Amino acid sequence: MTNTFYRWLIAVKKPANQLWLVPAYWAIFAVIFAFIARFFGDMLQTGILPDIERSTLDGLLSIVASSMLSVSTFSLSIMVSAFSSAANGATPRAMNLVMADDNTRTAIASFIAAFIYAVIAKTALGMEYYGQNGRFILFVGTIAVLVYLIVTLIRWVFTLSQLGSLGNTLHKISAKTESALDHYYTAPDMGAAWKGSLQQPVRTIYAKQPGYLTHIDMASLQKLAEEHETYVSIIIRPGKLLTPNTVMACLSAGQGDADLAEKFAGCFVINQERTYEQDPQYGLNVLSEAAQRALSPGINDPGTAISVMVMILRLLTKPHPECEETQYDRLSIIAADSSQWLPQTFLPIARDGAGAAEVGLTMQKVLAGIAANSQDPHIATSAADTAHAVLKRFEKILDFEDDKERLLRQHRELFGQVKLNRPEYFGDSLS
Repeated sequence: MTNTFYRWLIAVKKPANQLWLVPAYWAIFAVIFAFIARFFGDMLQTGILPDIERSTLDGLLSIVASSMLSVSTFSLSIMVSAFSSAANGATPRAMNLVMADDNTRTAIASFIAAFIYAVIAKTALGMEYYGQNGRFILFVGTIAVLVYLIVTLIRWVFTLSQLGSLGNTLHKISAKTESALDHYYTAPDMGAAWKGSLQQPVRTIYAKQPGYLTHIDMASLQKLAEEHETYVSIIIRPGKLLTPNTVMACLSAGQGDADLAEKFAGCFVINQERTYEQDPQYGLNVLSEAAQRALSPGINDPGTAISVMVMILRLLTKPHPECEETQYDRLSIIAADSSQWLPQTFLPIARDGAGAAEVGLTMQKVLAGIAANSQDPHIATSAADTAHAVLKRFEKILDFEDDKERLLRQHRELFGQVKLNRPEYFGDSLS
């Protein structure tokens, strides 16, 4: 039951689902509000409130219904255009983040809910559902709805000025990646605290379908382990591509039925696409994809690639949050290999931008900054190694000898200084 709720919660949080769930919630509220006016009106003495003509209310509701239908249709078309712009301008992997924009969802949900409210209230008014007090309460409610819609429209106009733009999309990717990195450094082991070894016999938990591991329900795994008096050793991390029968975890036999491994396997969520929450490397990869697209011959925008690299520098050199106390004493998990984050991020950018000297020079500065300032020693060491790898590619691709000399000179100056500042992180990487 707990595992089912966890998967339901993931589905509800999915941006594509929230696009229709949020308007649905607001629509239900609007219908309740339209009918509740009579209830409160009947509670008051007849004639105690001012008498509002039915025609006045009818005209007001007609304006709301007709205008909100047009605005909703226009807003939906703008939203679809923004999705397309984000996918074409940055990367298709950014589209979910545009879908997740709170102002967009709130605006569209408000417009649709106001339209439904006006239609329901207008129909009930025509059927003489409201008395004198009910009409006044409905009038006050309609005025409140109009004021709220005016504020929402003003905010929506501001959102439209940025929605789908490349800068706004990159900011969303960066913010989501920052959140994932903070989550990772807050709990590098995802709360797993057990450091022992499994006793024989051992049961193996396999993946039953291909796809990416996106979430691990650690709380449900801990609960199952306690119920069956067993321990679980998780040997993969979210973000890994799985094939059928890939080993995900092992557990000591413990006490339980024959399908015990099946119950534990249900705590591993596999989807066709990676997600950001438990997979910080994915956010860095998406930023890298945006830089690669900018460097493609059809776009040829090295400035955007440079901006992306500066974003990555900021993300990987910011102070780490404090670690939380571990809480799952029957679970262990393999450590994340953060040393692979930089090669997977920068090597593709270097491949597509190796002909642009300004990209190579900035990349050396960024990697030197990460090597000198990252609080993660694995990332610091990887930055130096990655800088050497990209330098070789740029030296091979660049045609102009002066560009090669500038790049090599900057690399030696930057990483020579880094080695002096952080000798404990650089063995023979500069040799």
